[in-house]
Amino acid sequence: MGSPPLELPIRIEDVTTDWLTSAIGANFPGVEVVRAHTTEVLWGTATKLKIDVDYNAQGRAAGLPTSLVVKGGFAEHRELMESCYVLEVRFYRDLKPQLALNTPRALFAGDDAGRRQHIVVMEDIGRRNVEFCRVQDPLDYRRAAAHLDVIARYQARWWDSSEFKPGGSLDYLDIWEPLPEGPAGAYHWGQLKPDNWERYIRLPRGAAIPKRMHDRERMREALIRLTRFGRQEPFCFLHGDYHLGNLYFDADCTPGTLDWQSYRKGHWSHDVTYFMISALDIEDRRRWDRALLSHYLNRLAAHGVSAVPDFDTAYDAFRRQILDGLYFWLVNPVEFQAEENNCAVTPRFAMAALDHGTFDVLLG
Repeated sequence: MGSPPLELPIRIEDVTTDWLTSAIGANFPGVEVVRAHTTEVLWGTATKLKIDVDYNAQGRAAGLPTSLVVKGGFAEHRELMESCYVLEVRFYRDLKPQLALNTPRALFAGDDAGRRQHIVVMEDIGRRNVEFCRVQDPLDYRRAAAHLDVIARYQARWWDSSEFKPGGSLDYLDIWEPLPEGPAGAYHWGQLKPDNWERYIRLPRGAAIPKRMHDRERMREALIRLTRFGRQEPFCFLHGDYHLGNLYFDADCTPGTLDWQSYRKGHWSHDVTYFMISALDIEDRRRWDRALLSHYLNRLAAHGVSAVPDFDTAYDAFRRQILDGLYFWLVNPVEFQAEENNCAVTPRFAMAALDHGTFDVLLG
């Protein structure tokens, strides 16, 4: 997919038929959007505009979707979260063609550095009878296993790859770390400031977890240890935010994945643990986590990784990585996730941390 220079709108009202024609026409010459009606605006890390469109004869003949999602930075926090929008454009433009993944079809993905805007125009998959996952509805074993196969597939693609090294096509990727150094870690460290921390643990999500996990200094030290652990190679490609709110199933039960705006390189156990804990009911996770971890390792081998970690090494990494999800769901701003979602997921990580001795294994 090409993305020739095009001035990108930073106001919702500037997403017009003319602009959509210019954007879509960059990849589908001769196609024009003759009508566009915004049906919904969804605010979050990125803003998503749902737009019903009509095309000229060439657009209709091409079978282009008539319900679109225009995703980019339109909210007040747009400049703070700009790096997320950059990554999503790169994913759809550069990486998706190299990955056998079920994701929405993108019609345009482009950057406007001058306006600090980055936009993807994609199909509205809700119009093709997909089932969106919800954090309030944990998965059964079969569906969880299906998504672990997806994770194994994209991780295997660049497992221990030279593309992550200087000069490689993926050398721009940061390592996934709960507490990065420098400006990249401003948000992560900022949530540990006493006033912020106190505000989060007084929310309903904080009341839903054991009080011992309210200890800010203990959390900080454990996160520092996890950051060191996560710098261990081999690295692989990570989605970074593989939770139910970003997942779906097609009508034929094929798993699909949304929101490619947080991907990194890093330790395989991040995505696997983050998904398994957040996607399963607490009691089901207790019964299935070891079996599902073994399933993931088997799928990793099936997708071509020769040096698959042994189970004991993998289980140790799994125990440690539980802390990442616990921290980020505990300090998740309500602008990014509704409190009902934070309340559903945070206790799943808290109980997993207790069951698997996460703080003990990290702090010794």
